Amino acid sequence: MRNILLWLLLAICIPAQADTETQRQRLEKELTRIQQESQSTYQQFLMIQELRRNEMSEAPMITAQPISPEKSIPIPKYEALVQQRQGKQERIKQYAIELDSLYSHFKALEMKSTQFLSNSTRLNKNRSNDYSVRRKQLRNYLPSKFLYQRS
Repeated sequence: MRNILLWLLLAICIPAQADTETQRQRLEKELTRIQQESQSTYQQFLMIQELRRNEMSEAPMITAQPISPEKSIPIPKYEALVQQRQGKQERIKQYAIELDSLYSHFKALEMKSTQFLSNSTRLNKNRSNDYSVRRKQLRNYLPSKFLYQRS
């Protein structure tokens, strides 16, 4: 009779443990994916930031230098200079927009990562609590000589 109860108790506990283990593995995979995406986003952020910094510090080229010293320096057209300056300002604005977008995406990933870590911690805590509860239940059903003794 006790053997039947033991097997029944084990049959009930094992699927719950397997389900918890599956959830934990899924959380770990998702956490790894989020961390990789976060790292990729951060690297993109650094690259765009450097492009923007270079664009802002770069002096505008007013004239093209002549190849040979005998040729005269061409006078740049005003429209070309204005167009160059506007293009530079547009690129700087676009970089700023991309930086803001990447920053908000990075923060969202960090929040998700924190949430997954807390869920994983909670699952591990529940797992250890389940283990101690199951051990107490087994103690009630098994004679003392069959119990696993921890040293």
